[in-house]
Amino acid sequence: MGQNDLSEYVFERDRIEFSLGDTLDMKTGLLLAGLTFLAIQSSSLMASTPPLPRAQFILQALSIAFIVLGGIFCAIELWPRDYMREAMPDEYEVWIAGLDEYRKQYPDVEIPGLPAARFSSAKQRIQTNGAINKKKSAFMFLAFYSTVAAFAANLATMTMRLF
Repeated sequence: MGQNDLSEYVFERDRIEFSLGDTLDMKTGLLLAGLTFLAIQSSSLMASTPPLPRAQFILQALSIAFIVLGGIFCAIELWPRDYMREAMPDEYEVWIAGLDEYRKQYPDVEIPGLPAARFSSAKQRIQTNGAINKKKSAFMFLAFYSTVAAFAANLATMTMRLF
């Protein structure tokens, strides 16, 4: 794989890592909506008349605990983070002007140009943004597991009430 092929891959991966944060946020938002529905359902079941039998009450207490945990995990996942981004063109212009001035003062020194600097910066952004996304993904999965557990508890409670 040549340097040009690798550059294309690195820049594409950089864009993917940056946009993955938005994707994780959208999925977490859907989990939060599901948790809201489950919370409404649990509150209706807990307030029902006659009061829930002991087993159903325990299931609903577990469901509420999982709903709260899922909400906490969603909030942590959705907490704003500072992603690294490609520099604005104005910043590159200033950097190139400084580089040109440096080359005039030290003509014998070999300095990498803009493509090499962008390539290096993209690799650094992939590492930084990838680490952020890994944490966000872990919290999203914890929220998902909490949602599934709350759903199972609500489903079991409703099944018990029907039969």
